[in-house]
Amino acid sequence: MDKQFFSQPTDKPSKWILSKWRTLKSNTEGSSDQNHQNAEPVNEPVKKRKWAIPDDESDNWSNDVVEFYQNGDSTYCYSAVFFKNERLDTQFWGTLLGYSSNGNLLANHVEGWVGRLIKWRSREVQKNSNLNLRWSILPPSFVTLLLDSCSKNATQFANGKHLPFPSFFEVDHVYLPYCFKRQEWCLLKVDLNTQELVLYENKRLTGDEYRSNFHPIMVKIAVYFTALLVNIRYWKLTRRPERTVSFGMNDDFVRSSNELHGNEAVYVCMVMEHLVTGKPINLELDFKNCCISYRRFMADQMYFWRCLPSVDNKK
Repeated sequence: MDKQFFSQPTDKPSKWILSKWRTLKSNTEGSSDQNHQNAEPVNEPVKKRKWAIPDDESDNWSNDVVEFYQNGDSTYCYSAVFFKNERLDTQFWGTLLGYSSNGNLLANHVEGWVGRLIKWRSREVQKNSNLNLRWSILPPSFVTLLLDSCSKNATQFANGKHLPFPSFFEVDHVYLPYCFKRQEWCLLKVDLNTQELVLYENKRLTGDEYRSNFHPIMVKIAVYFTALLVNIRYWKLTRRPERTVSFGMNDDFVRSSNELHGNEAVYVCMVMEHLVTGKPINLELDFKNCCISYRRFMADQMYFWRCLPSVDNKK
């Protein structure tokens, strides 16, 4: 932890507090090479005309994501990794694959990857309740909801009412992918045992960059996250001492700015999967080619879960 950026807010947060996903039949989806917390997910091969959620109409679908992008059977499709009927058009797939928009992923790309990982976690726990998967990942929109005075929607993520996200009482670590500003994607982690908010640096930050671009938001997130814990009576129900969330930084995954250009969000998704499943970050190739390969992996996984739109969520 870089002590230069470490800070400890004041104690006793209660003094300053501001006052379906679609149910899927169990289908095995591979996730990672090996899970370091007792699970052993296996990457499923994305085969032609094999779908996680088969349907009569799927016989007419494009065989893979590249075929869909180049000459798709439709102008857009849907994927069950999302929690709503997100229309995934050629712009979405082209950006994810790195063919358009300079490869700069948007929040919905990261949200899809969060959905894929959290639903994998849900299926693994359903198959084996003894698995020690003491983590959760929340979508980028969570931080926005959190900073909106700990809105009701943010609380539902914390208390387990927003399935399949587990409640904070069931996990030790909560991961938060967040875009601090345009394409400045980073991964945050709240350690509920130590009450520490950690920022995983993508690239080396100078003191001035941290103080101007990151520190103010980190302070705000720490304050509001503490408020959220008070709202769900976290300390009372866990019988842990009440205190505010402190914050610091982790530089284990720093890359150069040139390497990260256009790949910031892709790298966040890569690190995110590594931290929750133990899947190694394979950098045997040069970094740019690793990101190209990981983009295709992400696209294949999301397209594998192609489905028809949920009737309940139709707009």
